[in-house]
Amino acid sequence: MGVRLTAGTMMVGAAILAAGVVAAITSSVHWPFGNHQQSAGPQAPRRYLNATACLLTDRSGITPGAPGAPAWKAMQSASLVTHVMVSYLPDTGPATAPVMLGTLMERKCGVIITAGAPAAAVFKAAKADRHQEFVLVGAPGTASPAGMPNLVVVSSAAAPGRIDQAIRALASRAQSSGT
Repeated sequence: MGVRLTAGTMMVGAAILAAGVVAAITSSVHWPFGNHQQSAGPQAPRRYLNATACLLTDRSGITPGAPGAPAWKAMQSASLVTHVMVSYLPDTGPATAPVMLGTLMERKCGVIITAGAPAAAVFKAAKADRHQEFVLVGAPGTASPAGMPNLVVVSSAAAPGRIDQAIRALASRAQSSGT
């Protein structure tokens, strides 16, 4: 015993399919008539200055307990106040630190903050580009090399305050240049 499709059966099937499509569309579209509560909707996109602060971490990134975590938290807090964009890049190993620093310099980061990155690589990058600002969150006893005003070495304890200061100065420069 087979099912025999007639023109009438196909018309009924097409009408059911069309009704289903109409129901699906009208349930996802606001009908212009009637009383509908307006949803709050998504928040307006955040407007940033044309300035970026970048973080280079060791391979542990910004996970809790990693050297980069407190630096990232300080950067995010400063970004909320200043509207400077912040980003981070985890290093994959000591041999790639110069490449990662070069990448951040190519991105035109206004300030490059490093936490857990090899100090020697940061010193070399700062010496190579005297216009690039660096903040190195260093191990105790790490000192800034003489004659490098574009590089500040801070302890982990002093890092949040110094990072905030560097990002606020970057925001100020961006606002005064109109970007």
